[in-house]
Amino acid sequence: MKRRINLLIVCILLSFINANAQAKVVGECAIQFSIYQTKLQDTSFIGSKSVLIKGNQCKTVLTSPHFTQGLHFNIQESKAIITKEIGAAKFLQEINYPPANMPTLLSMKEIASDTGVVILGYTCKRIELKWSDGAQYSLYYTNEIIPTVNTFEYAFKEVPGLVLAYTVISDQGVEIRYLATQLDLSPLSLSQFNINTSLYQVLD
Repeated sequence: MKRRINLLIVCILLSFINANAQAKVVGECAIQFSIYQTKLQDTSFIGSKSVLIKGNQCKTVLTSPHFTQGLHFNIQESKAIITKEIGAAKFLQEINYPPANMPTLLSMKEIASDTGVVILGYTCKRIELKWSDGAQYSLYYTNEIIPTVNTFEYAFKEVPGLVLAYTVISDQGVEIRYLATQLDLSPLSLSQFNINTSLYQVLD
């Protein structure tokens, strides 16, 4: 009887170790997304978004033909910095993060699928989110990677893994789709998170 109990304990421990071995907590990574817009059944490439994560720090840079916008924040702090470049003009503003007027999450539903979606070599699950401002998110994430900062989009706060593709559908029906094209798990330099404030006009 004792032998059976010991064998059962070993089986449970092995199952627990195997389940946790599949998930890798990542403290540093760089992700590159391509961005597409679909409006009236017409899809066009509109820009790119890079995400850098190092420990508790996160930096995102949205690049379009018209402007470049960055968001710099630390999940242990209540402030964030937004930078924006329009032509030669450069602006910087400190904000509360997350902002007090953020919409609230109404529902989060995992969508079962018979076929796995693979993005950059990772099998992904699908989740749909609905928000109080009418926006809907359809996203694909892998639970093989858990970044130390998963809120490079605040909407991802409750997602148990790394989001590699997502579509934001506005209440007007416009779809903005983000698809990860590169994922680098190499260490990042702290200098990539520094901001030379002397180059920017500071906004109140």
